[in-house]
Amino acid sequence: MSGAPAGGGMLSLVAAMPDHLAASERLPGLDAVTFPGRRLRRVVLCGLGGSAVAGDLARPLVAAAGAQLTVWRDYDLPGWLDGGADDDADDGQTLVVLSSYSGDTEETVAAARRVLGAGLPALAITSGGALLALARAGNARGRAVPAVVLPGGLPPRAALGHGLGALLWALHRAGVTPSPRDDLADAVAQLRAGCARWLTPGDPAADAAPTALARALLGRFTAIFTTSAEAHGAGVRLRAQLNENAKHPASLAEFPELDHNEIVGWEALRRRREAFALVILRGGDEHPRTARRVAITRELLAAEFHAVHEIVARGARPLTRVLSLVQQADVVSCRLAEAAGVDPLPVVRIDALKARLREE
Repeated sequence: MSGAPAGGGMLSLVAAMPDHLAASERLPGLDAVTFPGRRLRRVVLCGLGGSAVAGDLARPLVAAAGAQLTVWRDYDLPGWLDGGADDDADDGQTLVVLSSYSGDTEETVAAARRVLGAGLPALAITSGGALLALARAGNARGRAVPAVVLPGGLPPRAALGHGLGALLWALHRAGVTPSPRDDLADAVAQLRAGCARWLTPGDPAADAAPTALARALLGRFTAIFTTSAEAHGAGVRLRAQLNENAKHPASLAEFPELDHNEIVGWEALRRRREAFALVILRGGDEHPRTARRVAITRELLAAEFHAVHEIVARGARPLTRVLSLVQQADVVSCRLAEAAGVDPLPVVRIDALKARLREE
């Protein structure tokens, strides 16, 4: 088991991720994920927030298996898919994954209702709510929608270990990807080593690096640049964790695209450079030319940012490197929350927005 850091709260939930990943193979409902006669080569994951980021993180592994994963963050389904398996826009090779930790994300529930009326192979990943009820109702009517059931009671962003493990095992059972067993075992080992390195109770020096980065970000708008497929999903995670845990604003851009536009835009803010920090997430799969781009971009933007920081992936396997970036980002967001004097757990504005939507 992972050692929980002193103080509990969100850092304890960050420390629990390796245990959640390790236990994901035994999640209820995985044994029902089967689509006989289908050769599924495309995946559309419908989800928002913490329930969607598993798709971003899994994308490089799915691509390595010769398949494609698209994350759909909206209501209903993409237009090219909406007609169902018999439509010319889709040849029955697309699997729809309905991902909502609470089961009540209204955009994902809308997608689930559309899926139930189509002939698309689909599965749900959720802890309950309307999504689980819809999946079970579909199964009762002979419209098979396997549901992988996650443990409840967590903030959705803290259920990433459960959700990502569920997704990887479900994609394997659906025939999209090979078994993730070895990848998950290696990632769990790396994450546990990270817990020992950064979250050891009673060792204030253990997390010196993430604490120093958090203090450098305090009070500064944070721009996040990502260098490769392994880093892009982790960048989505870092931005969200800074937003939710630290109540801190951040933007996100990807190499090499950002070198064709964003590097010019920062010129307007040069006089306010003390108000901005840049964090570059670096994966282990960088193209050699991208590495050169990063070096040149750092030089060109040096006058626009208070400082430029890097978070570098660790590990020999793609999933391990992806999750090493996620773990470092999670710890930084929690340390930034501490430095800012805010509670990382509540998300008052999100709750208020959902309450207002329910009134209509």
